[in-house]
Amino acid sequence: MITMKKIKCNISHCTFLLITLILTFGSVSGQTMKSFPKIVDSNLTLDSGDYVVKGNNIVRSTVTLSIHSGTALHFSENAVIQVKGGLRIKGNAGDFVTITSLDDTKPGMGFTILQESNSKVDIQYADFNKLKKPIKFERYWLRQAVDIKNSMFHHMNHGVYFEIQEIDKILIRNSLIVNITGNTFSNNTGSLMISDAAWEQLHINITNNVFSRNEFIGRELNGIFTTPLFINYNEKEGQLKQPAIKDNSISYNYVGLIGYDTVEFLPVYLTAVGSADKLNISNNYYGVNADKFLEMNSEIIHSSQRAPFIEYSTLYSKPLETNNGHIYKVGVNGVEVDNPNYDLHIDQFTDVIELIGNKAALPSPSFDVTYIYLVDDTLRRYQISHRLEFLNGNLKTKLYLEDKILKKFENGYLEIAGLVDENGFEFPTVNIGIRNFLNKNRKFLVNQYNYMSIPRMAMTNRDYYITLNSKISDKADTNVNIDEDDILISKKYWDFQLSTGSSVYFGDLVTSSVSIYVPNSRPYLGFRLGYNVNEHWKFQLRQNSTIIAGDDRRETTLGKIRGTNYERGLSVRTTIIDLGLSAELKPWRHKKISSLMPSFNAGISGFYFNPQSEYKGVYYNLRPIGTEGQTIDGSKNAYRKFALSIPVGMKLERHINQNLRFGMSWTYHKLFIDYLDDVSIGRYPEAEALKAANPDLADIAVKLSNPKDQSGQRSYSADNDGFGYFALTATWKL
Repeated sequence: MITMKKIKCNISHCTFLLITLILTFGSVSGQTMKSFPKIVDSNLTLDSGDYVVKGNNIVRSTVTLSIHSGTALHFSENAVIQVKGGLRIKGNAGDFVTITSLDDTKPGMGFTILQESNSKVDIQYADFNKLKKPIKFERYWLRQAVDIKNSMFHHMNHGVYFEIQEIDKILIRNSLIVNITGNTFSNNTGSLMISDAAWEQLHINITNNVFSRNEFIGRELNGIFTTPLFINYNEKEGQLKQPAIKDNSISYNYVGLIGYDTVEFLPVYLTAVGSADKLNISNNYYGVNADKFLEMNSEIIHSSQRAPFIEYSTLYSKPLETNNGHIYKVGVNGVEVDNPNYDLHIDQFTDVIELIGNKAALPSPSFDVTYIYLVDDTLRRYQISHRLEFLNGNLKTKLYLEDKILKKFENGYLEIAGLVDENGFEFPTVNIGIRNFLNKNRKFLVNQYNYMSIPRMAMTNRDYYITLNSKISDKADTNVNIDEDDILISKKYWDFQLSTGSSVYFGDLVTSSVSIYVPNSRPYLGFRLGYNVNEHWKFQLRQNSTIIAGDDRRETTLGKIRGTNYERGLSVRTTIIDLGLSAELKPWRHKKISSLMPSFNAGISGFYFNPQSEYKGVYYNLRPIGTEGQTIDGSKNAYRKFALSIPVGMKLERHINQNLRFGMSWTYHKLFIDYLDDVSIGRYPEAEALKAANPDLADIAVKLSNPKDQSGQRSYSADNDGFGYFALTATWKL
């Protein structure tokens, strides 16, 4: 059962409900916010309401501040809560404690953990967003335990936003474990920074987190801080236990360094500096081509810093299902594009977006598809009309764009935001086509020191449809494993083609005109194994089997349309088996799945051919007979049964689905022989001599060579023969 729903929205009053989504989202508007106390000198629990935090606030060393679900803190500009005691933030799945800024343009700071305390720092299910530094452990801090779990840190655009500085190494007596587990760090322009990641009694676990869709864009960037995770790791002779970094997804984080001539756009992962010899980062997911880019990142760091050697043995091929929800494959019009080397141009032909996640996705009330483009030094944000569909137990999100804004305003990019997983964690916002956007607008952007400070303006309305499976809330569906064949087709891939149709022959026993006449048709069957290097070029191994035929006599069924009507009375049937290589050019980019795709191909081929002719209902091989006297006294060499050709052709295809396309093709083989039909400019041989050369056939050999008792040349055309075939094709992407 499928439910479809049409909704019209205006930015000023956009409120709507999506079926089967059981999440609660609060709003500050219209509510009276309470003031957070300047000094917390006794244990304080906040379990409901909205609080505004202004200026400098202190939590005494002997008390604990507890914040529960139903509570939101709104920090005014540069406001901070200094925690000298304990901090306990306890939200619930789908009902996070919100910690944000009162005004996005004037962000607040956050929590600063400082001094020594016997209390704990325990943060779970907190939503930190749009702050300068939501969590900072000030130098020489000390706590009994630190757990920061199952929380979100997103849209922090002021450098290092989560910082753990050096602990108090003099006062520490017992082992201290810092757990940073199950969090999502996304859509930030800064890092989680650990200033000193190892000490005798200190151990840091960074496990099962998502660091994704963090983007570092600007004219000048500090290389070592343009990664989502920064670790300063010092040890002596391997005596200290290294920080545990495992089961994370550190993927699809990019740096965009804007220059006058181009934009350097590369993936980034983590930075490790310090005196330690090595750091093991195995058992994490790093996205596509991770080996190449991890090595490149490491070389950049080593060129300017003392740094441990990054080592790894096992890298995950895709993120774990236990990670929070995020997108790890992106496709546009059936082509996988989430790769820094793919310079995607968003235009009016961009109409199908596919997102593959590690967890089932649900749309939140804030779900949106936005087109962002630059006009008059301002980034305009236009909400795109679209139809939304969930497939594969909601592991695949499919968007059909239905808006002409892409045609009117060029050189923009798409932003897709507002998906959540079953626990309420927001999927990191996905930007599609941002590399091309940066390149096309670099003359303006290169003069902007801070990309995030460019003015932004929201534009007009949007319509959209939502198509959901009625079992969207069924938890069994969320555990479906995606079949990799159903995931978006990548830029490079193999395919297999089957083609069948009818052959056409050009030579001495047919007229040059070609007629679509079924009795003239002869069978053709072909196979292709192709490797698509990119969206324009493909190389193929090709095999073909076909039969061609011709007849002088117009009174025969075969010769009725193309028969020469010569008095010779000759006829032929030739079997051809061909094997070769070819290159195929698709001159235009594949715009969308419903597009008709023309292509052209050429190559080289070797083929076997065997001309035969019929006498009294029996077919005889003609080459060994020597119908032009080649076998008489060995005076002439018989033509060879193998030859070369140059196939050239064209094809028109259309996708049926992601992995299958049908088409029509025409291929012509240029030959360098004139004996495909056993007839050339040789002369009719003397009958008795031909009988003597073929004692087993005798008179039959003469009838096959000269059925009408002619004399002179058998043909007056010395042009080489040729053949081709029309075909219907079916191609499967492997």
